[in-house]
Amino acid sequence: MDLTAEKTLLVASFAPASNAEAMGSPAALADLPPNAALELRLDSMTEAPAFGALRACFEKRTLIATVRSKAEGGAFRGSDEEERDFLEGALSAGFDLADVEFRRDVGGRFARIPPSEKISSLHDPEGVPADLDSVVARMLASPSRFVKVVATANDSGDARRLLELQAANPGGRLTAFGMGEAGIATRVLAPYLGAALAYGALVPGRATAPGQLLARDLAEIYGVGRARKVSRLFALLGGVVSHSLSPALHNANFEALGQDALYVPFAMRMLGRELEPLVASLDALGLPLVGASVTIPFKEEAALLSGTAEDGEMAVNTLLRSSAPGQPLGLRAENTDRAAFEAVIQSAKGSLVAIVLGAGGTARIAVEILRKWGFEVFLVNRGDQRGEALARATGAHYLSKKSSAPWPKPSVLINATPLGLREGDSLPCEQNILRSGMLVIDAPYRAGGTELVRAARAAGARVVDGQTLLLLQAAGQARLFTGRDTSPRDLLARLGPRLRSLFSSVEEFLP
Repeated sequence: MDLTAEKTLLVASFAPASNAEAMGSPAALADLPPNAALELRLDSMTEAPAFGALRACFEKRTLIATVRSKAEGGAFRGSDEEERDFLEGALSAGFDLADVEFRRDVGGRFARIPPSEKISSLHDPEGVPADLDSVVARMLASPSRFVKVVATANDSGDARRLLELQAANPGGRLTAFGMGEAGIATRVLAPYLGAALAYGALVPGRATAPGQLLARDLAEIYGVGRARKVSRLFALLGGVVSHSLSPALHNANFEALGQDALYVPFAMRMLGRELEPLVASLDALGLPLVGASVTIPFKEEAALLSGTAEDGEMAVNTLLRSSAPGQPLGLRAENTDRAAFEAVIQSAKGSLVAIVLGAGGTARIAVEILRKWGFEVFLVNRGDQRGEALARATGAHYLSKKSSAPWPKPSVLINATPLGLREGDSLPCEQNILRSGMLVIDAPYRAGGTELVRAARAAGARVVDGQTLLLLQAAGQARLFTGRDTSPRDLLARLGPRLRSLFSSVEEFLP
């Protein structure tokens, strides 16, 4: 069954501090589809909104006025009367819709807002309400044009619950999705299950809720608001997925090849506990999950689930479904990380001494490849027990961070820890280990580069960043996902200019 998200209204959300800031945003809107709406979060403003001027500034856009209370994750601390004046003032000036919090809409407080211009909303910053079904039933029974329910998804189970709620109410009024890392998948998939609205941030770095994607990414990467047919899913399974560029690569590749597949990031806490019920739920929703990329911290767990650990492959980065939808879950595994590390490690120069930081699945693969190429490998990990176990299993030496012994001078340094994924992460090693001519391979990546990438380049090291590794291993995954030969340069070429510009530092190591 092909599903599409073309009937969903894409909403770009913006929380300006002033009228001037709000009226300076049309340039960002120009990058969105012409029918995309704009939500102005009035609770963020530090001055009285100039409703008439704002309406005139966005005259060709559907305009939504929202005053989000502190209790529901916003900044508004005023009275009900002040909130009502804001919303009524916006509608009187020609705004198209007003977002009214359902819990505050009692006793006729917002009776003067016409139902045809009302979005009845509920936001729970803590989790999924225990009485979610009954609350949604009451909301749908109340007079409003749209009903919007947003709960915090703490794991993929919460995400499933919200997707199932959306699928059960496809009539064009309800929008249900999750906030937070685990809610990202619901923001992508709810439109394919009949959501009336899809909210994304207007401006990069200015999300108005946790886990919010860019509105432009919802349209460009995930097909929201346009005619893209989807009958099967591929996923990114990891603990942190919000930074990933894998969806951009794989979705652009699917579209270029005319394949009706969608690649979606799913954040999890425990892969073994969450994967099977997630697959069963997606089957029932008509969106079968047929393959997945696996990232930190689940590569070793994926090897156990697929049985490859019994054959000596202790960490994998790709799972492919070997069972039909509706049948008990069967998995086979592949590892495209190996070819990626092979491609870059063979370019190392100097002594055959390497340091690997970390003791997870990525570290294991890196050590095994280094050992294959004749390197003496020293392993460093935050937890000694796990690090020592991996060193024994792979023939590496273990260096405890607690030891005062000097580290060797490596020709290769590999960071296989998560340090670097988040803004403000510290260096995963002492800066004095970095020197000119050495090869530094940094598995994490983020916009602007990680702290390690910046420090290594400043020291004159040759750097392979996480984006390069991503492209090298994603090409192998793309072949597995599509059945078509795909090179790293093919993946780059199929991206639009904006997304391709994010990979500006990868050319040196691409075949």
